[in-house]
Amino acid sequence: MVRSMTGFGRGVTTTDDFQLTVEIRSVNHRFLEIHSKFPKEWLEIELLAKKQLSQLVSRGKLDITINVKMEEQSSFNVQVNWPVIEAYIGAKEQLSSRIAMEENWSMQDILSLENAILYEKSEIPIEQLKLATQSALNEAAEQLIQMRELEGKQLKTFLLQYKDELMEQLKIIRKFSPQAVEKYRVKLIERMKEITVSKDLDDRILAEVALFAERIDISEELDRLESHFSQLVDTLNEDVSIGRKLDFLMQECLREINTIGSKNQSIECSVAVVQSKTLLEKMREQVQNIE
Repeated sequence: MVRSMTGFGRGVTTTDDFQLTVEIRSVNHRFLEIHSKFPKEWLEIELLAKKQLSQLVSRGKLDITINVKMEEQSSFNVQVNWPVIEAYIGAKEQLSSRIAMEENWSMQDILSLENAILYEKSEIPIEQLKLATQSALNEAAEQLIQMRELEGKQLKTFLLQYKDELMEQLKIIRKFSPQAVEKYRVKLIERMKEITVSKDLDDRILAEVALFAERIDISEELDRLESHFSQLVDTLNEDVSIGRKLDFLMQECLREINTIGSKNQSIECSVAVVQSKTLLEKMREQVQNIE
């Protein structure tokens, strides 16, 4: 199946204590490159996430971001620091023995005492984080792959359309390429008649035309091009990563069409060659984004 290398996926895992969100963005790249933005203390989870993605995706530059939002009721754990409170009480009693002070303390007074109340942020167990990350990552990866496959179908359609147009250009080249030999023969006869009256003129012309025909023969290049197009269709139906293979086929097709253009100089063929190059460049642009 043809898959693009661009896409986006988002996965969410919600528990009683927190909500974990994973987002994956993907663009085209020659190889598989995964960048992640995880908290430093989540190194083990980050490595597991990269390994999990590398088993699902073959090529592309992937950016993974993760965000954890704690539920309000579980975000903080409030503790009374009794040793500190008792120390403040002792200090107050000492002050009261010398100066008049109010006996009652308000809650505001207590909260104003440094370190009297401890606020501890809830810690999520590592195993719970692993499971939550794996679940959210699976959901995000599934969305990412679905988007890549959807765009891949469009790319496949474009490539097959371009291939059909190229086949039409090859028909034109096959039709008009023999005319180059005939035009050369006529031109050669006129030229030879101007410079010689030899009785062996016909034989000399035939020999020269034969050499010219062999020199500009493009039948092998045309056959190889049609073979490449056949491989293109077969490759588009494969279930593995095909981007690099398609890129190689495009290079070979362009090499063959360049050879055809350099060998055959007829006007009709030259026009078809230019059109073929344009189509191949469009195909290469599309192929650059296939996994």
